[in-house]
Amino acid sequence: MDPVYSNKKVLIVEDNEANRYYMGLMFDQVGCHYDLASDGQEAVEKARANKYDVIFMDLRMPVMDGFQATKNIRQDIDKSVLIVAVTANVLDEVVDQCFAAGMNGFIAKGAEVEKFEKEILSWVARSL
Repeated sequence: MDPVYSNKKVLIVEDNEANRYYMGLMFDQVGCHYDLASDGQEAVEKARANKYDVIFMDLRMPVMDGFQATKNIRQDIDKSVLIVAVTANVLDEVVDQCFAAGMNGFIAKGAEVEKFEKEILSWVARSL
């Protein structure tokens, strides 16, 4: 367990079960506390009920997408939480949409495993 991460709480918002599982395993390995949400509406509900250090937000999900969920969280719940898009689509216009919605940054899903894990954990460390 890494003390940098052990007192952190993150929310993983991802409609793909395998991706949720993989990210959860990564956080288990460093001792980071996390919750899971499978769509944007569930993410908004969890953000309303809990205080998170970082929210990792998929963009394309059923019920409510990550852009709208981020806007709702920013407007109604928490203006300061770090919200990071986790997406396979890193085109400039999508990145611009992420920032316009109120996200702090983005991580590419297709990155090498080690690079992806390093980027995810660096966002958690930034929430100190």
